[in-house]
Amino acid sequence: MIEAQLIVGVICGIIAALIASYKGRNVVGWFFAGFLIGLIGVIIVACLSNLKAEKAKQASAESERRRLREQLRQEKHKSEAFRQHSMGRLDAHDRTLGVDTRSSQALPGGAVDESILRQLTGESDVPVPPPSPAGVMWYYEIGGQTNGPVRDGEIRNLLTDGKISTNTLLWTEGFGEWTPLNRVKAFGFFGGNL
Repeated sequence: MIEAQLIVGVICGIIAALIASYKGRNVVGWFFAGFLIGLIGVIIVACLSNLKAEKAKQASAESERRRLREQLRQEKHKSEAFRQHSMGRLDAHDRTLGVDTRSSQALPGGAVDESILRQLTGESDVPVPPPSPAGVMWYYEIGGQTNGPVRDGEIRNLLTDGKISTNTLLWTEGFGEWTPLNRVKAFGFFGGNL
């Protein structure tokens, strides 16, 4: 009888050790767990997570994070190089033309519109187009297609006709990026007020 129990204990210990080895667990510890508690030890080790798979998944995720960090660093470097190149070209044009477009006095009329200054310095998240005697020319996006340029009145007509919505993206000279119509002060959308 004792011999049969020892044989069953050894078999359960071996099975538990094999499963533990496959799952990256302590082989000796699980052999003794299988030997001492038999089938329950085998069931417990079978239900445990696979440490090898988890480590491989973590290594893969870390490798992907490193790759993405490097890609982001390269994109920042490219962006900064392009900005420096653009500024150098603009400065060369300024020197050739004998003007200084970096100063606020270079704006039309020499006056500084405070809303534009806040936008350029990042103090305002609501874009305001630069003043223009001929009116502002707008570009708008519908279904991934850029349309325009059109004047303010045409944008209002498109909105009234339902061809665009308050979420339609707009852009005009002086905007840094495409902006939803409901965030453009020129159309009365400031703080949700029409």
